[in-house]
Amino acid sequence: MNEDNLEAAMNHEAEHMDPTIPPNTGSEPGNPATSQVLIRCTREDRERWKAAAEYRGLTLSDFIRQCLSAEAANILDCSHPINMRRYYPWAEFCLECGLRLRG
Repeated sequence: MNEDNLEAAMNHEAEHMDPTIPPNTGSEPGNPATSQVLIRCTREDRERWKAAAEYRGLTLSDFIRQCLSAEAANILDCSHPINMRRYYPWAEFCLECGLRLRG
């Protein structure tokens, strides 16, 4: 009978809990993070990443998100100075890397 009371109490508490992860994790307000990425790694890699995330005071998910966003910016975004740009009425280009910045 004691187990029945415990189970009933747990069920009652569970009814009032919100067990979901917030959809705005690491995203801009009004732009919820709704996509997931699954990666496989070694146990050693995961432990190293987790230790690095803890060192920075982040969750492992936030750490991975920040690292990947920074690397994508390095690859996809032009970081050359403005004087290296060519402006046209229809577009803007970087003369150093050839990236089309506008248009």
